[in-house]
Amino acid sequence: MITEIYIEDNRLDLEKDLSSEFTYAIDDIKDFAARNTNFSKTIVLPGNAVNNKLFGHVFEFGNANFYNPLQDNVGYNFNASKGASCVIFVDKIQIFKGIIRLLEITLDRGTIEYECVVFGELGGFVNAVGNKKLEELDFSQYDHVWNYDNITNSWEQASGTTASGYGYFYPLIDYGQVSHSNKKNWHFTAFRPALFVREYMHKIITGAGYTYESNFLDTDFFKRLVIPNNQKDVKKNSTTALNAAATVATYTSVGEIAFTPIQLGNFTINGTNDIFTYNFATSTTGTITLALLGQVLGTATILTFEVRKNGISIGTHIASPNQGDYFDFDIILPNQTIAQNDTISVYINSDITGAGISIIEGALTIISTTPVLVPVVYNSTIVINDTIPKGIFQRDFFSSIIKMMNLYVVEDTTKEKHLKIEPFINFYDTPLNFLQVNDLEEELLVDNTDLLLLDDETAQNIDWTYKVDRAKAMKVIPMGELNGRYFEFKYKPDNDFYNEDYTKRYGQTYGDYIEDTGFEFSTDKQTAQLIFSPTPIVSYQGEDKRFSTIFKLSNTQNTQSEDTMESNIRILQVRKITGVDTWHIRNSGGNVGGALTSYGWGGHLDNPDTPTSDLNFGVPKELYYSLANQYPTANMYNAFWSPYVAEITDKDSKLLTCYVYLNITDIFSLDFSKHIYIDGSLWRLNKVIDYNPSVPTPTKCEFLKVIEITYT
Repeated sequence: MITEIYIEDNRLDLEKDLSSEFTYAIDDIKDFAARNTNFSKTIVLPGNAVNNKLFGHVFEFGNANFYNPLQDNVGYNFNASKGASCVIFVDKIQIFKGIIRLLEITLDRGTIEYECVVFGELGGFVNAVGNKKLEELDFSQYDHVWNYDNITNSWEQASGTTASGYGYFYPLIDYGQVSHSNKKNWHFTAFRPALFVREYMHKIITGAGYTYESNFLDTDFFKRLVIPNNQKDVKKNSTTALNAAATVATYTSVGEIAFTPIQLGNFTINGTNDIFTYNFATSTTGTITLALLGQVLGTATILTFEVRKNGISIGTHIASPNQGDYFDFDIILPNQTIAQNDTISVYINSDITGAGISIIEGALTIISTTPVLVPVVYNSTIVINDTIPKGIFQRDFFSSIIKMMNLYVVEDTTKEKHLKIEPFINFYDTPLNFLQVNDLEEELLVDNTDLLLLDDETAQNIDWTYKVDRAKAMKVIPMGELNGRYFEFKYKPDNDFYNEDYTKRYGQTYGDYIEDTGFEFSTDKQTAQLIFSPTPIVSYQGEDKRFSTIFKLSNTQNTQSEDTMESNIRILQVRKITGVDTWHIRNSGGNVGGALTSYGWGGHLDNPDTPTSDLNFGVPKELYYSLANQYPTANMYNAFWSPYVAEITDKDSKLLTCYVYLNITDIFSLDFSKHIYIDGSLWRLNKVIDYNPSVPTPTKCEFLKVIEITYT
């Protein structure tokens, strides 16, 4: 047998055939939420001229090089901390495709050996994603002005049951202190841009240098999912810490000049609009600039303008004008540090008489030396990248989506760095191929429908009956022996009012589900927990709009007040809801835009009034609004996990371990989505363990019996 190993399309030099062992895996039935990748045991490569060159002479003690990530990871560009693409052939037949990693170099009396391992592209994908966070993804193409038109137009992104899966959507969410008229009309800050999960997944995968295919990610259900804003306030990075226009006015005595705020940032302004207070915990350093244009209407022996910090002058303009003269000046104060509770004001300190002075125009600005997060105001630009949940690793986000919907991610054996993504219920070609997902509520869970038609004689399964080595023992283990009694599906707890209220009442997180298998010999729990927190839905008496709610309640002088908060990351379904009572979006000055009879919905249900699908794992024990229709049974557990859990915990379920004669053609065509016939029974292949292409001996394989069950 002739073995060939290629890294980054360069052939390594082998002195003898490869004797390493390879494991191929699709799942780990001992960890019901795990997803595994293919890997090898240690491969030893000789340190000859060809290999030394490809590994960049990394064995040399004084070796150092400049690494360019845009070039192939071989030769003088080799970086041992990065994976290099690897394909292994035996007799010109591909048996492995993935990533190679250099573990160790052995130097022994003039000989050099490289110890390496290879692992599948799924493992390479995880390594490529690394420690990147969601906020590193680029959504800058969706920067826009925060106003009535963009809020209401976004609702067309999810009209009816269809959704675009890209762009931004403004769901109505009660973030606290955002409602008017007892939750009838809503301040514009109740509408914050949410980005679609479909686009998050796309950017994570392609950003790691991979491509993918998935029927499921293109379903209407998946394209309805969004990640809402989870900040206390909508903010953006800006060097403009303060921008205010001088109010046109006439002054006949000493005192502060009034301004009209354009961007307050982390400042607040008093009731007379003439004193700005910095209310952010972190101080800022920048340049304060005052520009004023006006006219002397009366008389003033000396005309003095002061920029004051905490009531003390830090910059002054002095003039001796005549009556009728115009003044036009700038005061520029660089390197000014402003701390929490500092005040900034502009003061007229002159002996003004008669008609006084007129302020025609001007501005007070503070430009910070480093960008600071400042609240976004109505009619200003929202920087979408600044609204993305912070501190969330892309790998954790990706993993939670996989766990939530029981998705299988496998490597394409013919395309480099190409992933296939489908849920368990659609992964197997036959006999489950009739379940092509179009929508969650329509086809993932249909009452009184057989989801497993195992007698389908047209199924294209693979018969390995005559490949089993009968000279070796076959082991059959009941699945209950390998799994705990309880299977927990959990959202992450959060401390907003309704989540805390639910947890205190019922001792579990809103949306959780626990499946008790009834297995009598264990009390262990198997848990799949998401990074997302649930979001309870609330409505108020007399109002026909329902909405997700994320705020705290605090007691102040025996009264309760809503407080905005930083929340954990959430996931919601969105759509445009029509036919509601007339209402308005408001600003501090009153209504903006016209009257509305529709709104942007975002919640764990696809529709708050006539729901058919639910992002929760289980039915909540309490709802915070009145639902006239039946609560949907198509939740994340029933739709995606119930068939899987029922199969691996059924009393007739079996885990078969046996040895099978596999040749390199079997390995090349290995497809975990195909069912395997052995002795008249149908099995799912879980693992091929320690396959050695150089030694024609039976290989240990692990199978899970397919059970014929009707799920309702």
